[in-house]
Amino acid sequence: MLAAGFALAAATLASAEAPIRAWGEKPTPPLARADLQGHRVDLAALRGRVVLVNFWATWCEPCRAEMPSIERLRSKLEGKPFNVLTVNYGESGAKIAAFLSREKLALPVLLDPDNEASEAWGAKGLPMTFLVDAQGRIRYYAFGERDWSAGESLAMVERLLSEAPGARR
Repeated sequence: MLAAGFALAAATLASAEAPIRAWGEKPTPPLARADLQGHRVDLAALRGRVVLVNFWATWCEPCRAEMPSIERLRSKLEGKPFNVLTVNYGESGAKIAAFLSREKLALPVLLDPDNEASEAWGAKGLPMTFLVDAQGRIRYYAFGERDWSAGESLAMVERLLSEAPGARR
């Protein structure tokens, strides 16, 4: 009986989404990295837009599982002041490009070969996702897999979008 209860609790926890937590007053670390095409992308240049920043790796099963939802979110919010930046944890551009092609994903990927950005952002586990508001401040973060294209995740992104300059009230 006890084993059955433990198995049910474990199954429930495994299917539960990672909670989204408030970031608080901590400063937002800088994020400026090269993308797969060698262009430098700087988070600071995206002020005025809400940005989802996701730290991931191809070897991370929960990362691979959540990436299609990030792609759906990006498509759903096309035309709005919203960007996605995924930051790969220490892998080569060739490995990342092969993964994206195989999975048919078109997400922008910033390279973090030395894991400096991951360390500065406190991404000690993967996937780690941050929601940055239009003023360039991290407002929320989540450790673990989520469906970013629906439910609480989508509602949180839309709330941040409603606060962006020029948002319709």
